[in-house]
Amino acid sequence: MLATLPGGKFPQYFMELKTISAAFEEAKKEKKMKNLIRLSGLTAALILSVAPARAITGGVPDNYAHPNVGIMGVFIGGAPVGSCSCILIGEDVVLTAGHCIEYVLSLGEGVTVMVSFDEDPITDPGTSDWKSVDQLILHPDYNWDPSNPPDVGLLILEEIVTNILPAALPEEGFLDELRAAGELGRGSNRAKFIVVGYGATLTWPPPVMDLFPHPRQNAQSEFRALPNNWLRLSQNQATEDGGTCGGDSGGPVFWIDPWGDETLVAITSWGDPKCISTSFNYRVDIPETLDFIDTYLDGSGF
Repeated sequence: MLATLPGGKFPQYFMELKTISAAFEEAKKEKKMKNLIRLSGLTAALILSVAPARAITGGVPDNYAHPNVGIMGVFIGGAPVGSCSCILIGEDVVLTAGHCIEYVLSLGEGVTVMVSFDEDPITDPGTSDWKSVDQLILHPDYNWDPSNPPDVGLLILEEIVTNILPAALPEEGFLDELRAAGELGRGSNRAKFIVVGYGATLTWPPPVMDLFPHPRQNAQSEFRALPNNWLRLSQNQATEDGGTCGGDSGGPVFWIDPWGDETLVAITSWGDPKCISTSFNYRVDIPETLDFIDTYLDGSGF
């Protein structure tokens, strides 16, 4: 499903069917999952699809700090086949990773995609709010390449979202300006970014993958570099950094200014397979991303 990059790297961590199936089999042993199995139709399929989606490595419960961060569930015939994270950027426009969209399009007809912005769509699934997706739009220049894919895509919802504030988008060159001003730091004094998602997490030490269901979480990752169109971050828990893992693809990376305001500067894309070292996040503050987004936010792309 996922393209392998040089050195054994992978696009960051689309939650694959085999992972979901293994997690679900484990989850069925729990009493709360027994109740889920009694549900019927699409609702039940949605619940099972997100069953393994536990968020972020070295993180903390989000506690509704980021209500515009969602989980994208993918289903065929009611059966779950994958999931990614995503971020609301317009009243009916959701940004995610391009390789998530590519995967869905590769499945052909009969695919259903839905999005939930609930903090926890697992514990109380009967009250979860799942939103139907009307269109999936892959960046026209997408072609997976670790130098510049560009790894972005959009989900257009069937109905507008009126009760969630979309993420604040950056000006072009936002991260370059921060670096020029010395805001990203150097040496042992580097800036922290906030990452958010619903993907796999680790227990530490030693690093052990844990796929049991869990609400949305966030973590802090430390700045490392701006190579090409990427934001590279440390997620080494040995140095007290958190990060992203399986199922976090398409989730947001936020910069927090001194007043506490957050700006969406990148989305999770890929990293080391064990989720213990480095993440590469595709920048939002570059023309490749902003021009693509603007086409659909202003309605001219339809």
